[in-house]
Amino acid sequence: MDSLFYFVLLSIFSVVLRFLPHLIGPHGVGIDHWFWKAYIEEYKKNKCFPPVLPQFLLDQYQWYPPVFPLFMAKLPKALFDHYGHLIAVFLDFLRLALLMLAAYLLTGRVNSLIGAGVIYALTPILISYNTQLNPRGLAALFLDIIVLLLIWLIWHDGVFWGWGLIALLSGLILLTHKMTTQLFWFLSISSSVVFLNWHLLILVPVSIVSALILSRGFYLQVLRAHWDIISFWNRNWRWLTAHPVLESPIYGARGYETPTKYFHSGMRGFVKRISYILGFNPWAWAVFIASIWMYGGDPMHTSLTIEDAWMVQWLGMILFFILLTTFIPLMRCLGNGYLYSYNAIFPAGLLVAMIWGGLKHGKVVEAILYGTFLACLVGIGLYFWKLKHSKTQKVDADMDRAMQYLKSMPDGVVMCFPQHWHEVVAYKANKSVLWGAHGFGFKAIEPIFPRILKPIAEIVAEYQVQYLFTLDGYLPEHFVKELQVDSLFSFGDYRLYSLKNN
Repeated sequence: MDSLFYFVLLSIFSVVLRFLPHLIGPHGVGIDHWFWKAYIEEYKKNKCFPPVLPQFLLDQYQWYPPVFPLFMAKLPKALFDHYGHLIAVFLDFLRLALLMLAAYLLTGRVNSLIGAGVIYALTPILISYNTQLNPRGLAALFLDIIVLLLIWLIWHDGVFWGWGLIALLSGLILLTHKMTTQLFWFLSISSSVVFLNWHLLILVPVSIVSALILSRGFYLQVLRAHWDIISFWNRNWRWLTAHPVLESPIYGARGYETPTKYFHSGMRGFVKRISYILGFNPWAWAVFIASIWMYGGDPMHTSLTIEDAWMVQWLGMILFFILLTTFIPLMRCLGNGYLYSYNAIFPAGLLVAMIWGGLKHGKVVEAILYGTFLACLVGIGLYFWKLKHSKTQKVDADMDRAMQYLKSMPDGVVMCFPQHWHEVVAYKANKSVLWGAHGFGFKAIEPIFPRILKPIAEIVAEYQVQYLFTLDGYLPEHFVKELQVDSLFSFGDYRLYSLKNN
């Protein structure tokens, strides 16, 4: 009964923390949310797969992994319309429930359940990212289950059909989320070397075959789109989160770098990247360090159980992949490295269950864990404060008012700065936007993202841009002066330019 009580208590605590961003941003939070709303609603309406979304002018094909949107499309319309923004929270709860259950079953201790549940509830990236419709949580759940199944099959003589289940889940990962696919393939290859087990190596080809069978060949298009985005970021990773105008070779100053740019050069950039990979999931690093400390730097120490050794090395490989994709230029095309810490929480949680719930730790380990606990509380508090005062991470009342006004205006193409607002405009204002970068066709977006590579007058003329939506002070004056403005509308700090039709 104690285990059930703490399970319920920690579940409520975790869900409440993840619900708070929606109270801070009641009009909508997140970047990807609006695209997925449009994708799913279009599919539900016309039953055409993949759906055609003509409002995104620079998209060629919607060749995104299909499992998540097709699954969402099965939900009742009323449920999706009213509670779609909470679906990520529900998937997050399923991961939490699986973690606490696994912690208890592997150790038989209530303290283990509590330890695992506490760190999961207080992981900053799970609170900040699970605010919107997105497939990452579903793919992470598939990967978590695979981790547990591998323990059972490899070291506890699990039944043969378990490999069939892993094959199914691995195919579902490939059909759900690209970054999770990349991590899964890396873990499969690296763990086969670490553990000298060929079963792990063949998970890569098995996952591809599974995805092809499950999707009836559509995965070939997904794979083509996957390579498309990798190629795009291989060319453009230097400008990830750069200001599209101020770092433009046409409008920017020579040598200028956006202060908040992820790959900012020099010490500023290094400190920023370190703060991201540590700050979004401090638990992963703290638990790994604590584990190495406990076992004298030897993760294969004879005192370790098979499960302990597996989790230490699995977590270590995820952290290694985070470092590779953050600091090795050739690997930066695989996405923001810190986002892989989303997947590090499950093995970290199981290790905490073994550390906190057992008798293996000492004062140093306790200091590391309790220090991390306090750091997470501070980090979560800072996130809520930044979200409350942000104009770019959420839709506020003024932006909602701007979207309603734009919706009432004559049809025309809209261009946005910051550029992730295109998703909001396409959905809320029901306007065509100069945007894409969803499925296949990243070359089409390259002239305007991540930097403006053409004169704005040329872009406006080529695509017949009628409106420009931006934030006051975001665009330099010399850029705005090149626009042939017909009228200007203000909504708090937001600016809507109606351009002359040439």
